[in-house]
Amino acid sequence: MVIAQTDRSKKPSRGKRKKIYSKSEKNVIIDSLIHPLADQHWSFVLVDGVLHALNEEDPIESFVKFLKYNAPELLKRLLKEIR
Repeated sequence: MVIAQTDRSKKPSRGKRKKIYSKSEKNVIIDSLIHPLADQHWSFVLVDGVLHALNEEDPIESFVKFLKYNAPELLKRLLKEIR
């Protein structure tokens, strides 16, 4: 039996790297960490919006979502603090 040998070394297959967390899992982590703090101070509502925007990687979509979900809550808290 004859086996052919070559000088080329076999390239290790790397495959597709799996991310540790998906975008939706990251959003759940952000929510679970920031929402309890947002109950303590309104500034964490801003932090929540920024972290979600960084996770989404789409500034326009993130801004629209911030206006829809966070802006009303933020405005309510700021008006309450002013009074």
